[in-house]
Amino acid sequence: MTAAALKATRRQAGIALLIVLWGCTLAAITLGALATSARVEGIQARGQSQSVVARYAAEGAIAQAAYRLRATDDALRWKADGTLYSLREGRTRVTVTIQDEAGKINLNRATPEVIENVLRAVGLAPEQARKAKLAIVAWGTGGQVTDSLLERGGFSSLEELWRVPGLDPGLVKKLLPLFTLWSLDETNLAHAPVPVLMALTGADRVTCEAYADALKARTTDDEAVLPAIPNRVLGRVAFQNGPAVTIVASAQVEGGVKVTLEVTLLQKSDPGDPQAYRVVRWHELSADYDGGS
Repeated sequence: MTAAALKATRRQAGIALLIVLWGCTLAAITLGALATSARVEGIQARGQSQSVVARYAAEGAIAQAAYRLRATDDALRWKADGTLYSLREGRTRVTVTIQDEAGKINLNRATPEVIENVLRAVGLAPEQARKAKLAIVAWGTGGQVTDSLLERGGFSSLEELWRVPGLDPGLVKKLLPLFTLWSLDETNLAHAPVPVLMALTGADRVTCEAYADALKARTTDDEAVLPAIPNRVLGRVAFQNGPAVTIVASAQVEGGVKVTLEVTLLQKSDPGDPQAYRVVRWHELSADYDGGS
């Protein structure tokens, strides 16, 4: 073989080697991309699976809470006073709280004074509370201030508070658990959150917290044995729940997805009606990943 032929052969072999190396590199890149894609899809599938598990666990807890509220056995019956209950289903941990809607203030029946008292109870300064009150009343009355928002149609849903001009989102989050649209009677102080107690009695936070703790610590539902109500009273006191309750259920899969549902139910006892309750408000507060326990 001549020197020229040998040189040409070597050149061809070098080109072939380069092609093989490029092919191997491309194959490695492709395989890496496929592996990454498979891993991402696996994570997404696992997240979706955990989300479904957590959601059904939260929904199941809501159904159980509705049953426990009507339980005749004191050991099984749950209270609608904000007490925290914990459950576990396999690798899913669930927490449940129940709040009697009768323990809240009806937004469509509240006077401007009571609304301002609530705003001050959640931490607003007097001038801030006055401005926020005027914004809420203006929205609910169409701009005309009256003794009751209901006289002008009022709010059709609590979520309308998000649309009231000038209300900070952080403030709205604080107000939503304190107002209701599903209780027509006076506020039941036995099931009222502390800011509601402050707004209706005029007492300070420490006094109202002590009163609420004393109610929760009771060992009997005998209404003849009650802690003294602080200051003036704009509500009533009754241990029996009203027909409407709000249940907050949070389900957390170990090291994975957490789903929180807030549902308002109207409990029913109509003869021949197979449904124990009717859902009037269903709100998903969160559905996220938590790498903790």
